[in-house]
Amino acid sequence: MRRQASARAGYTLVALVIGIAVLTILLAAVGPVIATVMKRDREEELVFRGRQYARAIALFQRRYGRYPNTLKEMYESRPRTIRKLWKDPMCRCSDWHLLIAGTPDAVPFNPIPGQPQPGTGLPPPRPTPTPTAFGNPEAPVGPIAGVRSNVHEQALREWRGHKYYDEWGFIAGDADDQRQAPPGGYRNPPPPVRQQPG
Repeated sequence: MRRQASARAGYTLVALVIGIAVLTILLAAVGPVIATVMKRDREEELVFRGRQYARAIALFQRRYGRYPNTLKEMYESRPRTIRKLWKDPMCRCSDWHLLIAGTPDAVPFNPIPGQPQPGTGLPPPRPTPTPTAFGNPEAPVGPIAGVRSNVHEQALREWRGHKYYDEWGFIAGDADDQRQAPPGGYRNPPPPVRQQPG
């Protein structure tokens, strides 16, 4: 009787080990798929949050006639132009790269020459008051025209012709434009093709 119980226990242990091995193999196969789905969700969240900032900057500019100096200024102004200060979903941090007005990174989306800028209705901005010298001297100071992620990592998809997260700029005035970028992006379009007479 005792021998029969120990034989059953041995078979149970073997079945348990085989079951754990099968589960480990399944998890190893499903793990990358789950990681890809989570990364894709973070990409969608990055686009959503970046557009929220771009819309809030445009609203701040319409409401106050100037661009904000900090992201916090949009939240603390009354009435608010943004309902919360969003974190960058790619690094889960509050450290967005600020696109300062007047810099090449802050050029709004405008792929068609001679066309008005998307997000029309924005009056030309007035000069933004210069912040005081108190605070972090290395932090970018100036009128914020947009944001982008600080994470330099290749995305699963292209967004407006860019493959890296830190190239996805969300600028006031073009947040809702759904057009795709031309080959080479907006800042480096391919040269025009010249027709040969003939």
